[in-house]
Amino acid sequence: MTPSAANKDSAGNNDSALTQHALTARWLEAVTAVSVVIVVIVCLTHAWGAPSQLELLLAVPPALAGIGAATIKRPLIFGAATTLAAVIILAISHDALSTATLVTTVIVTTLAAAATSRSAPGTQHMANVLSVAEAAQRAVLRPLPEHLGPLDLGVVYLAAAADAKVGGDLYDVTSTPYGIRLIIGDVRGKGLGAVDVAADVLGMYREVTHEVHTLAELARRLDAGLSRRWGEHEEFVTALFAEIDPEAGRLTIYSCGHPPAILISTGPDGQAGVEVLEVPAPAPPLGLLTLGDDSGAGRTLLFKPNDQLLFYTDGVTEARDSRRVFYPLDERLAALATPNDAKTPLLQALRADLLRYVGAPLDDDAALLLVRAPAAWPRPVKSSGGHGSRAPEKRATITGT
Repeated sequence: MTPSAANKDSAGNNDSALTQHALTARWLEAVTAVSVVIVVIVCLTHAWGAPSQLELLLAVPPALAGIGAATIKRPLIFGAATTLAAVIILAISHDALSTATLVTTVIVTTLAAAATSRSAPGTQHMANVLSVAEAAQRAVLRPLPEHLGPLDLGVVYLAAAADAKVGGDLYDVTSTPYGIRLIIGDVRGKGLGAVDVAADVLGMYREVTHEVHTLAELARRLDAGLSRRWGEHEEFVTALFAEIDPEAGRLTIYSCGHPPAILISTGPDGQAGVEVLEVPAPAPPLGLLTLGDDSGAGRTLLFKPNDQLLFYTDGVTEARDSRRVFYPLDERLAALATPNDAKTPLLQALRADLLRYVGAPLDDDAALLLVRAPAAWPRPVKSSGGHGSRAPEKRATITGT
């Protein structure tokens, strides 16, 4: 899936939510209209044999219309329609119940309009806050190239349900003098504040990753910068770092409390196998790094030709089905990672499987980042001075929720 497709996932979720909201509003209007017509017909024709008390139901539509209304227009329109019906019934029936119905409908309409006028500014303010947070999140997003050096890259970003707050998911892929480095992380909390912290972490990462020799030092520099910027131990970010050396075919990972990457390899029998790349002892998250031991947070292993690495945020593994059972990512990945299946790319298959498993919009943003090794690692190119030369540095960044 291309980067533009990842953005379309988010936009598509928002469009679906708007469409569903519009259909719900039309359905409520249709049901209300039919109910009012039935009440008026029954009352005027005396089709109900027992003493009729259906007239009082005319006070219900304006009350329902005021729930969640953005302006007083909606309860006033419903109230005017039901008040007109009550006036018609009173003009024909001339009884106490019809008079009580008219008075009740007018009072309910007035109260619904008054309540809406008081709540509408707060509702609009909340909508504005969410819109600003989403805009800030999109401003931090950057398209991910399909290739970086010898590596193939792919990304899927799934936005949460429309009524959920944006999150602080982030990741970045950068070519450095020490290899191709990657960070994926998740900021504590939701909303505009989480997006701000994510942007700050990525800004520091882009600068520091070219200067430090090891991933452990990179994590410590980001931890110190996060504490200076936001206060010691005030904010924290789970993070997973990776460094791929194309000349050696070597992968180094360093975990700061983030879900582990998954290695996908093809065995001699042609079957795909998956391995969860746990480290001996993950370090605490960024912002809390000094509170624990980071000596067991790293691991180095071979990254063989055609191997694939899947990085993800907890929005994937914490997604649940209708029985509240978590999505079994490693099990599903093993089933989906079939070799030589060009018709269904792995990320697209995984995305479809996740949405099918949940059966509803996600409760949290989810990001999936797939890195694929080439069929053969390129040999080092020697310069005239005898030193290996590297391709010009490139960068790709995306953050989410």
